Amino acid sequence: MRIIYGVNPVAEALKARASDVEEVLLSSRRRRRTIEDEARRRKVKVRIVDPRTMDRLAGTTKHQGVAAVLKGGYRYLDLEDLIDAWKGSNEPAFILILDSIEDPGNMGTLIRSAHAAGVHGVILPKNRSSSITPSVVKASSGATEYTPVARVVNLRRTIDRLKEEGVWVVAVEAGSDKNIYDADLTGDLALVIGSEGRGIRRLVKQGCDLSLEIPMAGKLSSLNAAQAGSIALFEARRQRLFARKGSGQ
Repeated sequence: MRIIYGVNPVAEALKARASDVEEVLLSSRRRRRTIEDEARRRKVKVRIVDPRTMDRLAGTTKHQGVAAVLKGGYRYLDLEDLIDAWKGSNEPAFILILDSIEDPGNMGTLIRSAHAAGVHGVILPKNRSSSITPSVVKASSGATEYTPVARVVNLRRTIDRLKEEGVWVVAVEAGSDKNIYDADLTGDLALVIGSEGRGIRRLVKQGCDLSLEIPMAGKLSSLNAAQAGSIALFEARRQRLFARKGSGQ
C-alpha cells in the first residue's frame, strides 16, 4: 500500500490506473468535487476525513485536501523491459539517467519534464537517490503514473549495457568543453544529470561518451539539477522534431 497526495497526482492516478486506487481521501475542509465525481464515476471508494487525519495520513500539510491509497508499492520497471519498450517504439532511444538526485522536488520536476519531452524512461540508482516517494509524485504533478522508471544496482554497468545497444550516453555538466547546442542529440540518446552538490560521480562520468554544458550568461555559475535537466531534455526534443520535419515524417 502507498499513499499519494495532491490534486494533480490523484487525478492522474484515477485516469491512468483506477483499478489500483483503493480509496480517495478528501478533507472535510476542502471538498474537491471534480476529484470526488471522477472517483465515484470510476467506482473508487471516497472517504471524507477531518483535516488532522488528512495531515497524518498524507504525512504532510501540503496535500491540497486530496490523497489516495494505492495498492502495493511503486512499480519500477526492469532495465531490460525499458530497453524493450524503447525498441518497440521504433524511435531513437531517449532516456534520462539521474545520478544521486536526492531532493524529491528536483526528482519530481525532472520526471515531469522527462514525460513532457517524450522519453522512453528514467533510470535511477537504488542507492544515493530519492525513490518515488509521495513528495516526488506531488512534484511531478502525477507524471510518475505515466513515466516508466527503472531502479538499478549499478549505474555504470547500466550505462555499459545501454552502450551495447548503441545508445550514446551524454553527461550534462557545467564546465564541459562542448555545449548542448553544438551537439547532435537526434540519435539513440541517454542524458545523465547529476546532483547539485556532487554532480555526476566520477565512475559514472567516465562511462559517458561525451560531456556537454549549458552555456550561460549572467553572474551565476550553474543551474540546479531540475533546471539543467529540463533544458537538456527539451533541446534534444527540439532537435528531434526538427529532424523529423526535415525528413518529411
